[in-house]
Amino acid sequence: MREFLKTGYRLARAEDDRVAVARILADPNISAALRAAAEDVIDGTPEELRYFLEVGRHEVGG
Repeated sequence: MREFLKTGYRLARAEDDRVAVARILADPNISAALRAAAEDVIDGTPEELRYFLEVGRHEVGG
């Protein structure tokens, strides 16, 4: 349990976040700026993915 909380949870959440970013990219109605930002972060670190979903996508808009 401790090992999962130490590394497994972080990696599992990153996988979920990557899917969320892919869903953003699948939307044909997003702005070019949001598409570019999502494409930049999709292969990023777990922390980059989380930041994009919580803050970055709202800063870019669209």
